[in-house]
Amino acid sequence: MTDQQKLTEIISLLTFLQSHIQNYVDQSFTDLTFNLESVIKDFLNVFEKDTEQYENINSLKHNYPAIDLINKTKSIALQVTTNGDLRKVKKTTATYHKHSISYSNLVVIGFVKATKSTLPNVKAYGIEYLIELAKFGSSIQKDKIYDILQRQIPWNSLNPMNDKQCFDVVFDVINRSAVRDYTVCEGDFNKMAEGLLEVKEIITTGKIKRKSIRAKALVEYTDKVKGQLSEIEFHVSEILQICNANKNKRHSNFLCLSQHETDKIDDLKEKIIDKTNTLASDLHLGKHIVGSRRQ
Repeated sequence: MTDQQKLTEIISLLTFLQSHIQNYVDQSFTDLTFNLESVIKDFLNVFEKDTEQYENINSLKHNYPAIDLINKTKSIALQVTTNGDLRKVKKTTATYHKHSISYSNLVVIGFVKATKSTLPNVKAYGIEYLIELAKFGSSIQKDKIYDILQRQIPWNSLNPMNDKQCFDVVFDVINRSAVRDYTVCEGDFNKMAEGLLEVKEIITTGKIKRKSIRAKALVEYTDKVKGQLSEIEFHVSEILQICNANKNKRHSNFLCLSQHETDKIDDLKEKIIDKTNTLASDLHLGKHIVGSRRQ
């Protein structure tokens, strides 16, 4: 993946996680099957020197009041919560002072909601803070963040819909002329590219902009299905790269594909159809794409 693709994926993962927590978790993270504080700790430490790492205070002292993470070198105490509104920040600050916690700065990360703090030495951030860190991170840092999010969060368990139901939706988006018809039958290459973009979108995000179609995002599928869908999405991306290269070469917004380019696209469409049919068979979907004949 390019740096921009990595960043897009990181933002998608964070925003999906925010939406999941907002929909399924109440005022704490006790309903989660993973430790979000540890995810945030490892995320922040990607940007810290070895001597300035955050630690989980609860691993040092159980049920420590008011805060979850500490950075001793920078004298920062940090709480991770669902709701970082002003009321929550004031309550956290009051508990913090009640127990005479001696760090210079208190930071509250409200994963679902956050309100800017006006209190001295107290800052409140939402997930936008994490996204900004990722935006300005190096390629290596983006790789580390992506690995942390993929490794520590069981994405496929966060969505109540099963793989078969969701792939049924994806299958119907793939089974369209943009994929099914080879270029000899394709009337408008630009519409083909638009259709392929929607295929890519439904696979990666589980939805299509301005349409009511919904499935799961790629990260939420079980590993085997996710791997097969990733291969399909990869071939779709290869076709789109050919289309984009054609436009750039000709300095035009309209596609005018050569015989060599259409042959490469048709080969990729065959792979997409074959892999889609294989996955449909594996999931006992009872559906099959029949591509148009090549000449």
